[in-house]
Amino acid sequence: MKIIFVSSEIVPFASSGGLGDVCAALPKALAKQGVEAIRMMPLYHDIDREKYGLKKCDVELHIPLGHAWFFGTVWMQEFKGVTTYFIHSAEFFDRPGIYGALDHGYADNFERFLFFQKAVVKLIDEWNMKPDVVHCNDWQAGLVPMLLRHGLGDYYRNGNEKTLMTIHNLAHQGWAPAEKFYMTQLPDSCYTMNTLEFYGEINCLKGGIVGATAVNAVSPTYAKEIKTAKFGCKLNGVLYHRQSVLHGILNGIDTDRWNPETDSYLPANYSVNNLGGKAVCKAALQKAAGLKADPKAPLLGVITRLVSQKGIDLLVASIEKIVGTGAQLVLLGSGDNYYEDICRQWAERWPDQVCVWIEFSSEKAHQIEAGADIFLMPSEFEPCGQNQLYSMRYGTIPLVHGVGGLEDSVVDYAQKSGTGFKFYGYTSEAFFQCLTRALKAFQNAARWKTLMRRAMKQDFSVVHMARDYIALYEKLLSGNETVD
Repeated sequence: MKIIFVSSEIVPFASSGGLGDVCAALPKALAKQGVEAIRMMPLYHDIDREKYGLKKCDVELHIPLGHAWFFGTVWMQEFKGVTTYFIHSAEFFDRPGIYGALDHGYADNFERFLFFQKAVVKLIDEWNMKPDVVHCNDWQAGLVPMLLRHGLGDYYRNGNEKTLMTIHNLAHQGWAPAEKFYMTQLPDSCYTMNTLEFYGEINCLKGGIVGATAVNAVSPTYAKEIKTAKFGCKLNGVLYHRQSVLHGILNGIDTDRWNPETDSYLPANYSVNNLGGKAVCKAALQKAAGLKADPKAPLLGVITRLVSQKGIDLLVASIEKIVGTGAQLVLLGSGDNYYEDICRQWAERWPDQVCVWIEFSSEKAHQIEAGADIFLMPSEFEPCGQNQLYSMRYGTIPLVHGVGGLEDSVVDYAQKSGTGFKFYGYTSEAFFQCLTRALKAFQNAARWKTLMRRAMKQDFSVVHMARDYIALYEKLLSGNETVD
């Protein structure tokens, strides 16, 4: 079986969240199970060609966007059984960041990723790759199913590849003005209320949802939620129409990369049978964060994008009460300037209890996962989430809002098989009440260690996710799922 992954993000090359993690871990897990996995992504300016051993391929791509033609090159890397092809364009990708700079998305993101998607189809044809399934991820790959079927405009294709559209976050849809449709060079039938047109504009994610052989979301609960008006981001009707081919597969994690027994970022390693190193990690995190060295003080960890989706408003509303409990807080993240400024003010006001790092740092992320006692994920909505999975593996107990993948992966402490703490109802009162429960449980050291060990024994390995995807690929290839 040959699978081609199309994604705008892949760790470690470029990532802004869970999309990059999944598109790194899943193909590697598939390769270990005998699947030929090929990945394709843009070659952004910030990707270090030398560091990652990228080699330029002997192929040139000439891609039409409407009446204009753009030149592209292809680079490649082979690593752990997975081949990754990087599509480069000086016009579109020789600039900072992935989607924009200084908190603003690039005005030509539609053109940038249209070029990328057309280049993917062109490369598939140039090298006669003949994939069994083309696996498209989020809106930046949403037009691939239609392009595979209809071609790039300079030639007719009539492709028969099976396609899977994975929704990592329905809120990001890739809207563009209707007048840009000509750049796709797709037939007029692709711009109707049943295809790309949405409220008078182009909606790239909708195009992937209606054009792909099948659709999946990154957790079973999220697959159900997005068919409702509350979580559907206006696309709930479209998804309801496609519900017969809509699936939910819970994301897994790379347990080699996230392993407290071998993690090189940690000052001490530890395991479910020997937790001694976790206390060392906590002390080291308190020191690095400039917090009071106190093993009995509950240490709360947050690693997040500072945007409203991630529940920052609940933290803003509750921060004084949190500090009043005597708990400490370490936050790592970046995002909206508004939230960044507020979080900095916390650290200035309570320097002995709150540390805020406005940055992206893999090293600090691992150290927070290992050093914290409780990990906070009060997201308003969460397609899957991965930090709650990392946290459990590191014996750091997640506190989550019971939505999406958080609902699917965390069992509340009140239950016999509890692995964390959950609250329902997106309010600061519900959040703080749940935190109060967690802090009370933390005071019983023996029970807390039992909870830690139970959480660490959970198996959310990407291996299980890979098996679920293989089963879905096989279903697509069997012909049991067809485009409506």
